Amino acid sequence: MKSSLYRAAIGSLALLLAAPLAASMPLAAAAASLPALPAADAQFDAGSLHVSRFGHGDAVVLLPGLATGPWEWSGLIRHLAPSHTVYAVALPGFDGRPVATAPLFARTTADFWAMLDAQKIARPVVIGHSLGGTLAILLGEQHPERLRAIVSLDGLPVFPGMESLTAEQRAGAGQQASAQIAGQSHDQLLAFEKQYMRSAGGVLDPQLSDQIAELEANSDANGTAQWLREDLGSDTRADLGKITVPLLEIVPYNAPDLANSPAKYTEDQKAGYYRTLLNGAPKLQVVTISPARHFAMFDQPEKLNAIVDAFLNQNR
Repeated sequence: MKSSLYRAAIGSLALLLAAPLAASMPLAAAAASLPALPAADAQFDAGSLHVSRFGHGDAVVLLPGLATGPWEWSGLIRHLAPSHTVYAVALPGFDGRPVATAPLFARTTADFWAMLDAQKIARPVVIGHSLGGTLAILLGEQHPERLRAIVSLDGLPVFPGMESLTAEQRAGAGQQASAQIAGQSHDQLLAFEKQYMRSAGGVLDPQLSDQIAELEANSDANGTAQWLREDLGSDTRADLGKITVPLLEIVPYNAPDLANSPAKYTEDQKAGYYRTLLNGAPKLQVVTISPARHFAMFDQPEKLNAIVDAFLNQNR
């Protein structure tokens, strides 16, 4: 239904996506459940952002991926809230939030800095997934002195597979992909998300696929299209040297997904590829998490918690 470019865009490694499984793949009768988002201690708006606050302690800000919301961080929120103040951000156009006027990267990063001022949040650690990881890296390029550290889960400063394209070519690809999404109905978006989540780009557990897809389909098609346009057109590698705080890139890896792919990367090779896209960041760490697909927080929650804990402890 969608182009292969759009399918890859919702994941974060276009080169390594395997072909989707059949849309008719049966799910287990007794489906597993996604972890529930805990009750927030407070909620507030910060310009185009909606923020839920949990817990007490050192500040951590969580940024969601394309078409998702704070619900994808439910497990990490529960893990961190006893010892951290967690600010879980909902981006405009996703998870039932109103659409904001473009350019979205510029608007939301400006609102992020205004939120830190208004809430008196001093030097948080920013953790982002996919699109949220790309935004976290951009924030680190803008004002590293205002952050303590950055964690990106499968988010990069340029979309994988597009690093050799010109700015005009990336913009054209973004326009082409987003045009196929804009104006879609909820049911059309839901059908696509179900297909994607059942593919090698989603999660390992097929019982969670439709649950995640249904949550993603609560996003606005036009808003998602604009985010995708800007994401595919973006390349901030030239400013990676400005990130003077520690940057951790977490790379999901699942070997069976590569069995029928032209790019039969090993785990180390995939990590090396990510390092090339982040070359120039002075305090870069790259770690893999496996077996896991793009939504590694659902595939390997305990491993992800341990990786984040170790990084936070290094950067208190």
